[in-house]
Amino acid sequence: MKPFNVALVAVALSMLAALPAQAASAMAGSWKIEKAEPAPWSDGKDYPPATDSASYVGKKVVFSAKRIGGPSVLACAKPHFEMKDYSADMLFQGLLGEAEQRGGKKAEDTATALGFKTRPIHTLETGCEGAIDFHMTDANHAAFALNNSIFWLIRTKSK
Repeated sequence: MKPFNVALVAVALSMLAALPAQAASAMAGSWKIEKAEPAPWSDGKDYPPATDSASYVGKKVVFSAKRIGGPSVLACAKPHFEMKDYSADMLFQGLLGEAEQRGGKKAEDTATALGFKTRPIHTLETGCEGAIDFHMTDANHAAFALNNSIFWLIRTKSK
């Protein structure tokens, strides 16, 4: 292989290796689970909200390029980060869209009421076992769903 081609391949590979770190960078740092609330699709019967959601509130979640630290359901030793742009119906593994299809409020209206004011909605897919996605309302606030509850995170200042 010619030296120029080797250099070109090396640059391309380094750019590909940087993609997961860049995806994680939107949420890199320390966050706190600020509150939890029943998800809009939860109904107490077929989709009951989590009964243990209060145990997550106040817990810290730390995103770095190579791991997610936090409560066991969120912790991940080897994430495969990917930042994507979602439409409202795709939020929370598509449950807002599914709720709309079952006759509930429009996903767009529900997302806006939840605080997602801009479209598309920036979402960090972690590629972790639990497949929990983090949807950002802005640079310092995000949400994830677990057991028919929505958990809200706020970025904390590094100490």
